Amino acid sequence: MSGSDSGDDGAVTGINVTPLVDVVLVLLIIFMVTAHFTSNGELKINLPKTAAAEAPPTAAGLIVSLDGDGRLYLMEEAVDLNGLKANLAREAELNPGVRVTLSADGGIHYQQVVGVLDAIKQSGVTRVALASEQGASP
Repeated sequence: MSGSDSGDDGAVTGINVTPLVDVVLVLLIIFMVTAHFTSNGELKINLPKTAAAEAPPTAAGLIVSLDGDGRLYLMEEAVDLNGLKANLAREAELNPGVRVTLSADGGIHYQQVVGVLDAIKQSGVTRVALASEQGASP
């Protein structure tokens, strides 16, 4: 009878999850940093310049983009006005406080911007912001 014999056949009864948590947190940080650099990376939108632009919103929200050719995008996915209304209505129903930021090219006719804003409001979204860049206004 030895003192080290406890009847255990050497099976692992517990898993150390600390290394897994470390890896997941590092991946989360990497995804958060790269998501910042890739947002609106494909769309070429020349935002209007303002003398004093507001700080970007800290809360996550939806981005509606209107490029120089008048094409409409919701989170970099091409949509038409009816598709935009349907998607935003569904999102507003699920999340009544959803924030939508409209990024419209500076060369777009004002009527198109107003039409998109009207569609956003008709979908039930109440929090809308307009994107701009800080710089000397023309």
